[in-house]
Amino acid sequence: MTRRLSRLFLGLVVSVLALALTTTLAASPAHAARYANGPATIVNRLTGPFAMNDTIGRFNIVGTDLGVMWDNGRGEILTAFGDTQSFNGWSLLYGELFYWRSNVLLRSTDRHLNDGMTFTSHAGRPGHAKRLLKPNVRREVTIIPTAGVAANGKQYMTVMSVKRWDSPGIWTTNWAGLVSSADNGENWRAVNSFRPNGGGNKKFQMGAFLKVGKTIYYYGTPDGRWGGVYLARVDEKDIEKLGKWQYFSYGNWVPNNPDAATPVMGAPTGELSVQWNDYLGKYISLASQDVGVTLRTADKPWGPWTSGEIVAPSVDPYTGYAPYIHPWSKGSTLYFTYSISIGYQVYLMRLPLRRG
Repeated sequence: MTRRLSRLFLGLVVSVLALALTTTLAASPAHAARYANGPATIVNRLTGPFAMNDTIGRFNIVGTDLGVMWDNGRGEILTAFGDTQSFNGWSLLYGELFYWRSNVLLRSTDRHLNDGMTFTSHAGRPGHAKRLLKPNVRREVTIIPTAGVAANGKQYMTVMSVKRWDSPGIWTTNWAGLVSSADNGENWRAVNSFRPNGGGNKKFQMGAFLKVGKTIYYYGTPDGRWGGVYLARVDEKDIEKLGKWQYFSYGNWVPNNPDAATPVMGAPTGELSVQWNDYLGKYISLASQDVGVTLRTADKPWGPWTSGEIVAPSVDPYTGYAPYIHPWSKGSTLYFTYSISIGYQVYLMRLPLRRG
């Protein structure tokens, strides 16, 4: 994902166009409220050399990004990472210092987040967090996790097949898909629920899960960080059946037709997470934008969502992206993982909240 930083100017141009062409929905009185009680700050670095977790010695992870988190329903947080690097002597034969594997998973039982997030186990053999899904390098650059949820006694992730990295915040996918694990994230299999990057399914190439009772909501975005946000839902028992999904369209739910989906949050938005927050009594979302991390709120999963407030400017920390809310955030403090391209590592961030 670090390759996305290659052409900054084009990314800025695309950002301006996206803002000009897309209007954020839902102009509610809540727009005047501000729920961040100051900017987000770094709690601790979670990965890499000299981090709070010995990810090199315990998991063979030198550099990585993302940190998509969800509660597995069994007292653990599962955390999926994107492109991951480690030392491997064989890679030197190919002229590469680091060995690259697409995706890994770590687990945590740490509920005391004020000093960071400790990882307690991983998927893979001792000392090595294994690659979860192997890309077909003739067709895709990598396969990257984008969201996770526990349902039906299993673990589910949405993943994207990256066809190519283009320019800052812009990349092209082949498809988005659903994968499942029956052994707490150790092994994964593809579910016959693929969304090709075209038509209405283009709106759901990336996204975020939200589970409310037995209903699973999925907030989708196109590939990259410059699209709007669209909403789909399904009964938990039918999560693997793509034809059972419904799509939010102009205030109504339309079955089995992603073409009908209309934006619930405006562009440009990317790499988002959504969660119910007991302290605010609202649904909240964090998302990547070119100006930094945006916090949005809503009273219902479908909105109306506020236009948002910047809680982590793009310059502090510099080159940050992908804010994923920690499901065990409680009270007036919101915790989230945040990737920083310089150094290519994942951090835990703290955001103080206030009631509006």
